[in-house]
Amino acid sequence: MFHVKHSLVEGLKELGIAADEKKLQSLIQYIEELIQWNDRINLFSRRLNKEELTEKLILPSLIPYKIIRMGEKLLDFGAGAGLVGIPLAVILPEASIDLLESTAKKATFLRHIRTTLSLDIGIINQFISNSKDLNHRYDTVLARAVDPEGIPPGISKRIIYYGEYKGDKLKLDASIEWKNWKISILLA
Repeated sequence: MFHVKHSLVEGLKELGIAADEKKLQSLIQYIEELIQWNDRINLFSRRLNKEELTEKLILPSLIPYKIIRMGEKLLDFGAGAGLVGIPLAVILPEASIDLLESTAKKATFLRHIRTTLSLDIGIINQFISNSKDLNHRYDTVLARAVDPEGIPPGISKRIIYYGEYKGDKLKLDASIEWKNWKISILLA
């Protein structure tokens, strides 16, 4: 467990994020739950140990931390195991974050994590094909394993896409690079 905590502390420092002991423990507990639940319901496709999970999935989720504004409403679109929304909710408890996941098993995991970590987040378990399917509009959509061009228009004005955007339907506003990661900020 020391290695995971050390990796988190160092990675957060590199990202310019100050995290207290409670936030660190919440992230560590989330990692533990991911490993445990992944064996049962395949939350993410590859077998990773705790250190790899920290370095490859948890820390990269926090890259856009500095561009998220206070009071901003965020939607983690296609949340899966919450690998974007959950770390951001732990680090930014004042943010308004909803996680959208169409798969019932993964939504069950997200509800479990919300309760386990006492997070104030929304879980939406449904398939969205157009913006009318959602009751809310968001300031920003977070998209990690989802094609940003497949996100129905009208949900938000901005998409934070975890990858290099190479399409032509959305306007690239800015990008952020960290280690071997590139985050594209898109205007929807």
